[in-house]
Amino acid sequence: MKILLILIFTILIEFFIYSIIIRKEFRKLFLYSLLINSFTNPLANLFFNGTNWFLFIEIAVFIVEIFLIKYLLKIKYWKAILISFVANLITSMVGLFLFLF
Repeated sequence: MKILLILIFTILIEFFIYSIIIRKEFRKLFLYSLLINSFTNPLANLFFNGTNWFLFIEIAVFIVEIFLIKYLLKIKYWKAILISFVANLITSMVGLFLFLF
């Protein structure tokens, strides 16, 4: 149940961050947040479960999401890097907090 809660929070938080930075096509941004995080979040949780590889996994997710954001949102790399960094920094902290407590 915690993993589902973490996924929902991640989708909503990252949608909010996409919306702040992109500021258009909010339905599409929500769909992209849903698609991206439905792919990366379960994989991250699968690899994280019981390991001490949290930082390595988050860096891998950050990199993968750069390319997914760039491709889906059709934006420049620097903007995809910014979105991925901010979104994953915040959601990894929230997710870790929810996972631990």
